[in-house]
Amino acid sequence: MWTTFTTTVRTLLHTPSAVVWTLVFPIVLATVFNFMFEPLRAQESVEAIDVAVVDDDAWRTSPFSQVIDALATQDEPLLRAVPVNSTKDARSFVKDGQADGAFSVQSNGEPLLVLAPTGTSSDSSYNVNRAILESILTSYLQNQSLVANVVQNNPAALANASAIEAALSQTVDVAQVSLTRAQPDAMVRFYYALLGMASIFAAQLAEQSVWRLQPTASAEGARRAVSGTSRMRLLIPTIAGCWVVSTAFLAIAFGYICLTAHIDFAGREPLCLIGIAVASLLSCGLGALVGSIPGRMGSDSRRGLLTAVTCLLSLFAGLYGQPTMELADSVAKAFPAVTWINPVCLVRDLFYSVYYYDALAPFALRIAAGTAMAAVFLAISVAFMRRYTHEHL
Repeated sequence: MWTTFTTTVRTLLHTPSAVVWTLVFPIVLATVFNFMFEPLRAQESVEAIDVAVVDDDAWRTSPFSQVIDALATQDEPLLRAVPVNSTKDARSFVKDGQADGAFSVQSNGEPLLVLAPTGTSSDSSYNVNRAILESILTSYLQNQSLVANVVQNNPAALANASAIEAALSQTVDVAQVSLTRAQPDAMVRFYYALLGMASIFAAQLAEQSVWRLQPTASAEGARRAVSGTSRMRLLIPTIAGCWVVSTAFLAIAFGYICLTAHIDFAGREPLCLIGIAVASLLSCGLGALVGSIPGRMGSDSRRGLLTAVTCLLSLFAGLYGQPTMELADSVAKAFPAVTWINPVCLVRDLFYSVYYYDALAPFALRIAAGTAMAAVFLAISVAFMRRYTHEHL
């Protein structure tokens, strides 16, 4: 049995298709994901909002202009002020889309904000910028009204500068509370789906190795059939060799994804390795099942069948972009059992549960489901192997 095990491992390591689809492919696809998603993750700072200001005498003598100047000259400016000569020019700036709004100060000293009508711009950030500009003006007017009331009702309070500063301050104490174990990141779901697809692609290792055990597959298979060695003594070390190789390849791909995609499992990496081992066992069971199906179907046809099934299952795991992820969510919401039957979804959710949930119950349930599914596949494979008859040898 040891000889069969070592021979299987060496054969797989020297098989280009096994190395490409199980090790190289997930690394290449993860690299593509990195180039796609990193620019989106890098957009963390708020871009300065373009705003026109009517630079006249009323503006220069108004305290409101000092507020706008402070927001436009800080280290990370919130506003980008563009001086214009008149209110007409300011409205033209807004109408032409060169600015999201325009500030001016009327003759009585009241600040005024001009905005384009809602829906004028198709830019998704436009409505956010409108809300920010409205908030700046509203905040200023509230503070101005507060100071006026203090002057009218309690002029002595102006002597206490710290009290006035505290009253005008808009800072609040905020406690950050996370309902999940890690900071939510919508992009990591695609990496989990990638790991699910890579795990099922590893089924090709077991498919090729088990298919070679059939006497009609090759001269080597025929010699093994007439050697007197029981089929179980051939099948068990063959599956074990496939499991070791696929687990090692998937662990390397997992490490590459974690390092390059900056996915932090907060010390739960050993649990992820257990999940990889179970995912590998599941893929070996599926590959053994396909490789042991009775019939004269060649290895290439069986491998093509596995590839087609894996690509189809990956569609319902949301691997191919945001529309397919939304489709996967819709299907999972309508038919929750699908996520447990689909091996790609099962492996995806296995890593999802480790990353997000503090409790280990969701992870343990998926480990049990993956192990049970692998046991069913392997039991069917054993039944197929025992039923073979080869009178023509």
